Amino acid sequence: MLRFVRAVTPLLCLPLACGGESRHDLYMRGMAIEGEASRGACKLEFDAKERSHVIDGDVVQACLEQTEEAISVYEQAKARGMSDLDFQKTYERALERRERLRGMLKTVRELEAPSGAGPGISQ
Repeated sequence: MLRFVRAVTPLLCLPLACGGESRHDLYMRGMAIEGEASRGACKLEFDAKERSHVIDGDVVQACLEQTEEAISVYEQAKARGMSDLDFQKTYERALERRERLRGMLKTVRELEAPSGAGPGISQ
């Protein structure tokens, strides 16, 4: 019986030695961060007065930051060996989303710039 306890004890302690989160847990946490972003910072707000969706640089910046946080968690999962097809697709989409958000942020900040009305618009 003592041998069995000695053999099983290291296996029970293994998750603690790995930092507590498995690669799958990290993947799920990254997806949760993206889900929170899509319901929060990345969600477009409709302005009834303007009768359109309104976007500003601060909203895009917050969305980009949450996307980068999710990517960071995905990279931790990848470093721990996460490599299934669903994970790879999710990770690649997050990287693509980050690039689109960076471009969008640049454009929105240019339009928000106080120096003029923006590119292509005359005063």
